Amino acid sequence: MRLIARLCLSLFPLLPGLITPAHARDLDGVQVADRASQGSASLVLNGAGLRSFLLFDIYVLALYLPEPVHDAPSVLERDTPRQVCITLLHDVSADHNVELLKKGLDANNSPQTLAAIQGQVGQFLDLIRHMGAFPKGSVIQLDYQPGTGTQVWLNHRLAGSFPGEAFNRAILRIWLGDHPVQPSLKAALLGGTG
Repeated sequence: MRLIARLCLSLFPLLPGLITPAHARDLDGVQVADRASQGSASLVLNGAGLRSFLLFDIYVLALYLPEPVHDAPSVLERDTPRQVCITLLHDVSADHNVELLKKGLDANNSPQTLAAIQGQVGQFLDLIRHMGAFPKGSVIQLDYQPGTGTQVWLNHRLAGSFPGEAFNRAILRIWLGDHPVQPSLKAALLGGTG
């Protein structure tokens, strides 16, 4: 009995390394929390996945909503708080980010939709350019609050705000639209595997 007790006590310091917390998951070295808060709203992880290009994982993206939703139209149609959190796995230039955002917006939004939010999109792309290079490990967070709009955070510092739901919905379509940047990432964000 003493031998078993000693063995258990000697292994006890190793347990923290063996136990994965229930409140987070690891995606390519990035800890993705199961919950997020946004003001007074408590959000749950709807899904998270990797954006890959060729053989490289570019970023981890997590989508947080008030409750799990597993189809893209419902996510896009509901005017509820939501959060997109992007953690870069490689250095990315501002110009490259702007180019990819433009492609994603154009591929997933009608010309009429983009015309209606042209000013906000222009300001958003200018903000991205102004931020400069995004080093590996940078965290870009898009927080949407009904009645207020979208706040853009870079490494936990507020970088800009954009009013209205239409702008946020257009940005979300980059990943959840009919022509998403990566179909497997869309599936992962909707609670599937990616």
